[in-house]
Amino acid sequence: MEIQMRRHRTAQIQDQENIYAIEGKANVASVKKQGLTVRGALGDINPNAQPQRAIGGKVAVAAAEFEKKATLNRAVVKSNYSHVQSKVDTGLAAKAAARAAAVQPSSRPPLRREESTAGLASRAVARNQAILKDAQNKPAELKESINIQTKKFQESKKTSKLPKLKEKTKALKPILKESTESLGKLKLEEVYETNAIINRAKVERYALCLKNINDLNVTPQLPDDIEDIDAGDNNSPLLMSIYIKDIYKYLTELEEKYPIEVDHLRKQTVITGKMRATLIDWLVEVQRQFSLVLETFHLTIGIIDRYLQVAPNVQRNQLQLVGVTAMFIASKYEEIYAPDVGDFVYVTDNAYTKADVFQCERDIMSKLGFCLARPIPLSFLRRFVKAAHGTSKNHHLAKYFVDLCLVEYTMAHYRPSELAAAAICLSLSLLSGKTLENVWTPTLHYYSGYSLEHIDPIIRKIAKIVVNVDNCKYRAVYNKYLDTSLAKVSSLQELRGEAIYKLAKMPTSS
Repeated sequence: MEIQMRRHRTAQIQDQENIYAIEGKANVASVKKQGLTVRGALGDINPNAQPQRAIGGKVAVAAAEFEKKATLNRAVVKSNYSHVQSKVDTGLAAKAAARAAAVQPSSRPPLRREESTAGLASRAVARNQAILKDAQNKPAELKESINIQTKKFQESKKTSKLPKLKEKTKALKPILKESTESLGKLKLEEVYETNAIINRAKVERYALCLKNINDLNVTPQLPDDIEDIDAGDNNSPLLMSIYIKDIYKYLTELEEKYPIEVDHLRKQTVITGKMRATLIDWLVEVQRQFSLVLETFHLTIGIIDRYLQVAPNVQRNQLQLVGVTAMFIASKYEEIYAPDVGDFVYVTDNAYTKADVFQCERDIMSKLGFCLARPIPLSFLRRFVKAAHGTSKNHHLAKYFVDLCLVEYTMAHYRPSELAAAAICLSLSLLSGKTLENVWTPTLHYYSGYSLEHIDPIIRKIAKIVVNVDNCKYRAVYNKYLDTSLAKVSSLQELRGEAIYKLAKMPTSS
């Protein structure tokens, strides 16, 4: 009877164990079916590794209760039926091993953070211990290696720095000795002599400067028959009466330095005198359109002639570009408010671009050596009008004659001072009704530097040009001087009188 009751109890224990195992598998299957994952405190846990932990604590509680009951039952039954207990234990162990083999993956499951860091730390400790053991086993070798390295370092220091310092100090010592010995050998007398020589040179230089200043301040003595036209300008700083004579002497030297040769277009294969006259006649209209001063126009003609003289083979389609570029340069040199480069492009009817003008400007300035110092006729004309005590009408008429000469190619080689002297002489003669000999006084001769015999041929050429104005197609200058601001000098009756025709040696129009 007792044996049957024990068998019944063991059967109940096995049935209960099977029930718990079936319930655990069912719960794991439901979790897998729902696709749920459980996050632990340290991250995601693989559900395949330990499925019992993935069910919110129920399986764990059931397993704990089962283990309690099993241990109690095994303690009771173990004494009488050890063979039955061993079978049960072996069966449970086999089931657990089979279950673990089926659940665990082939690869190693991921480690937790504590396990990974603990493994690294343990490996690092083991490595350090091995190094320490090796160091303890080989202390002599380490000491020898350290000694060798320190010796090499000290030797490199000695070879790199110390010899250089010694060489420098050795090189400096002889120089210092020689300098101190040479200074010590000098005698006081030699020092005094050298100082005296230096002082004499300073005094001579200072005296020369004073002499130059006195030469500038002292007005040269004029001949008895020559009037001092600058005597009344001492109180006017703008007229520069102290050194005005030196200024005009310098301008005369510049005329000789930058001359225009006779027939200066002979090097040109395309450009002719008529083409030059057409360009200048058009530039007169450009000057009036932009309201440029007369100095700008005169400087423009000088730049054109100097450039055509040194730049051979200028093409026909480039001549107008040279003209507007020369006026652009001259306007920047003379005008207070110079026109923009776009204005000069506009007057050419956009035949050229701004880049073309800038390129031509560079070419002109390089050919002229970046020097625009050649004087203009107007500068001399003002001086000569003052020497002749001329009126504003004399001045305007002389400017008219000069502008007509600038258009004419055969007059281009004359100096600006020669044109100004001939123009003022002709103006004085026509407006006063006197002969050339009477108007060309010794004062004009002195300040201009030209005798009447020198300028007489030029005067007759100017008279011929004036007489032929009505038959000439270049009438821009004539129309310009019909303005009231210029006293309408181009329409004066004296320009059609017997005196000018006589100078031109042409029959009168009447």
